[in-house]
Amino acid sequence: MKYSLRKQSKERSTVSVELVQQEPALWKSPLTWLCAGGSALLIGVPLLMDGLTHRVNSALFVDVSLSNQPYQTSLEALCHQYIEHLVEGDVRILGKFADRVQILNNQEFQERDRLSIQNQCKQITIQPSRIGRVPGTSLVDALSRLEMEIGHQQNQGNTRSVAAVVVIQAAELVNHQQQDFSVIKSKIEAIIHKGGAVAIIGPDVDLQNQLSHELSSVKNTQICTYSDGQACLDWLFQIARK
Repeated sequence: MKYSLRKQSKERSTVSVELVQQEPALWKSPLTWLCAGGSALLIGVPLLMDGLTHRVNSALFVDVSLSNQPYQTSLEALCHQYIEHLVEGDVRILGKFADRVQILNNQEFQERDRLSIQNQCKQITIQPSRIGRVPGTSLVDALSRLEMEIGHQQNQGNTRSVAAVVVIQAAELVNHQQQDFSVIKSKIEAIIHKGGAVAIIGPDVDLQNQLSHELSSVKNTQICTYSDGQACLDWLFQIARK
């Protein structure tokens, strides 16, 4: 009887050892290969997509005149939307203007700076000390400086497409200068000639109508309101990154 029990116990041990020995090696498991493949896709696809994304010379020029101060909430939202479209390696040009223009940034965007730049949107309508000494808002001066800053980047070898946003409430005259829309058109054409697109965003209906009429023949140009700012920026960066 004791011999029989020992024999059965030995047989069970032998079967258990055989079952353990028959288990496939971990590297042969389909589940292991499935997990490895999934991990590779999770890491590799974003890297591949990032490598295929064309970097751009982007710009955000904001009208900080008194007439645009009531739209601070819309300007902050637009600022955030603009930054969301940036990827590391893009050039970010930030300018503020009214009677004159001041450049606050013209350098490559780094992902590590995204949060701090987003926080700066809270101050997007604050006038730098050199701006606002004379009544008026010069769109011509803003476009001239924008063209100059983009040219500066391209002269350094950053010959990328342009994604330029100009936010303006109304183009009030400065120092009795004439509102020459043919000059405005030529400035925008010169910027687009460098490649890319330009979006002009603001709430003033009269200015929108004037610009829409004057720029109707200019390719890759959109005139938008704050309410459709997101769609306008989507279009802008899609054109520029082609």
